[in-house]
Amino acid sequence: MKDINFKGKLIMIMGPPASGKSTLASEVHTELKKRNINSVFVGEAATDYIAEYGIPDTPNDQMVIFYKQLNKELMFLDSKDYIICDSSSILNYFYFRNLFDSKLSNKDIASINHLQKEILKHINTIDEIFYVPAMSVDDSDDGIRFHDKSEIEKLGTWIKSYLEIENIKHVDLSDESMEDRVNFIIKSLITI
Repeated sequence: MKDINFKGKLIMIMGPPASGKSTLASEVHTELKKRNINSVFVGEAATDYIAEYGIPDTPNDQMVIFYKQLNKELMFLDSKDYIICDSSSILNYFYFRNLFDSKLSNKDIASINHLQKEILKHINTIDEIFYVPAMSVDDSDDGIRFHDKSEIEKLGTWIKSYLEIENIKHVDLSDESMEDRVNFIIKSLITI
């Protein structure tokens, strides 16, 4: 019989493009599986969206991706012990917000407020957020998206600042070496 009070641990790996989020999340998931822990890896909804519809270049595109990602994050809460996300619906906010002109219409403001409200409601379902900074790269071209170095740095600054400004509990992995991050996260997860 299923425990109606069961809730899996929702774990977010957050950072800008070229930060190694996907690799890190996948390695954490693999390590949990090796320990016979019921885990699932949740990839980026944006990748699927881009493959099907092309580069998202409107706020509406980003709103759709946000809800697709949110649904992917929540779908395993009652069946997996750990849900390891290589992205987060929260990250979509930065791409979404960047698509608006500096002069906002009332509709723009309503859309931005709506997404912000959805994110803040969702924060309570997240058990742990790990922030990873961008690696030292000149450009990131993963075959689907392209970001130059300045865009990557800007997104990293926005993400880190947002977590701090909104007082969102997170663990900054900037001081952990790439080699130690998986073990650091595993040790953290086992204690929560």
